[in-house]
Amino acid sequence: MPMLCAVSATAFFGVPTTNRLHHYPELRPLRQAVLSRDWPAVTRFFADFPTDQDPSVAVAMVAELRGVETFLQGAGGGPASSTLAATLLGARWVVMGWEVRTARYASQVSRQQFAQFHDYLARADNLLGDVVMAEPDNVSAWTTRVRIARGLQLGLAEAWRRYNRAAKARPHPVTAQLTLAQQLCPKWGGSFPELHAFAQRCAAEAPPGALNAAVVAEAHIEQARAEPSASRYMRRPEVREQLRQAVARSVGHPAYRPVFGWVQAHSSFAYAWTLAGDRRSAAPHFAALGNRFTSFPWEYYPGSGRLTYKARQLAALMTGGQRAATG
Repeated sequence: MPMLCAVSATAFFGVPTTNRLHHYPELRPLRQAVLSRDWPAVTRFFADFPTDQDPSVAVAMVAELRGVETFLQGAGGGPASSTLAATLLGARWVVMGWEVRTARYASQVSRQQFAQFHDYLARADNLLGDVVMAEPDNVSAWTTRVRIARGLQLGLAEAWRRYNRAAKARPHPVTAQLTLAQQLCPKWGGSFPELHAFAQRCAAEAPPGALNAAVVAEAHIEQARAEPSASRYMRRPEVREQLRQAVARSVGHPAYRPVFGWVQAHSSFAYAWTLAGDRRSAAPHFAALGNRFTSFPWEYYPGSGRLTYKARQLAALMTGGQRAATG
């Protein structure tokens, strides 16, 4: 019980949420501006966005708002007149497309669903293609186009091309890296050696304390899912060592700051250590998250959901709570 007292009570009570506004309260003014259809306020939010952070998280929040496409089609004169409106609308169409397709296996998706899915993505790609012609340094548009490349099955070469343009627009674009990492999985035409090599490069090239080393965790999570025993894979000494190094390079580094994307990073590390059966190593990540978590990768966990996440969190904090509190 002493360990429980050392960890903030917020980590033990309340319902875990995947809501981005709970993750990042800084996005509340943007949401309010969109819901109020206050386009000048939306443009000010992005104009004032920290230059050292990836705006893709903010774009994703807008894209997940149901019905926002109606507003965006006329905002700022419409996508033909405003690259920001086009960037947001393109991202929204991609979300709508994936909602139609669902997360089911391809064999469980109807022809009509696939047709609608591809239509949404093709429209988004055409729109965002115009955006990057006008604004080659629009990292959010390039990041969305990396995701589109996967959905439209445009191939690895095109996915790499789009990612490289995102990286040219903004060094170490972590959202684009996480998006490309999915494309590099065998299920999307890649290979695990290529995926791990990319993840290690993301970690090594980013500044200490940046979030990019979380790609290492997600790469191992993906391979673990393809192995006969995910837990046995994650318990391999070399895998655990790479996870330790990734944590030390990112969220465990003295230079780390909770910038946009930090919830995804901690959530992935918490999942990876949980899968490895290492509650003590998972505890600091669970303590940082409190009642925040992300659907990916926790949707992979058996019986996944808020209750499952909370059970794993409590188990880790009861084992490693003192360490989580003291760092």
